[in-house]
Amino acid sequence: MITAAVSAFMGLSTRTKVESIAVVSVLAAGWLWWLTRTPPPVPEVLTPAPQVQQADSSVIAARAPDAHPAPAPHIIPKGYTEVRRDTVTVAPAPAAAASGCPPVRVDLSLVRNGAEQRVVASSPDGQVVSAIDVPIEAAMVPAPARPWAAGLSFDTRHAVGVWVDRDVGRLVVGGALARLPDGKTEAQMRVGVRF
Repeated sequence: MITAAVSAFMGLSTRTKVESIAVVSVLAAGWLWWLTRTPPPVPEVLTPAPQVQQADSSVIAARAPDAHPAPAPHIIPKGYTEVRRDTVTVAPAPAAAASGCPPVRVDLSLVRNGAEQRVVASSPDGQVVSAIDVPIEAAMVPAPARPWAAGLSFDTRHAVGVWVDRDVGRLVVGGALARLPDGKTEAQMRVGVRF
């Protein structure tokens, strides 16, 4: 059976052989890409959750998603976008409470500028004396959009050319110019769908 397939293939014209090899190569590359592709990142769970008091008196903060929050209680640095906001109210220890120290509220904002994330801290009850942000695990920051692509092309007719593509939503539009071996110029326009 394999021998018959090889004999049939050898009997094809050179052009048909090249086209067949190209189709099989594209299919094999697509299959290999499908097997080895990295799965897309999983979005964070943003459902409401209650506050949880832990055995050591620490607290897991309540989660209250808000698509349209009030303005931040502090200045967000230029070029940064507020990603998350936390508010913590701390009651003084018994010794400090005995001296009349009231509870203190601290407002925190996680802000992002490209691949950099920082924390902004403020308090309506006093001045923040020090603040330390200790990154434990690098966050997944979205990659910058790169909607343009360009390159050189060479085909089986020995035509050499250039091409340019642009992503427009889920569509990919582009064009190409090629110089054919006989000296003529060929132009192409293309439209595709990204998936």
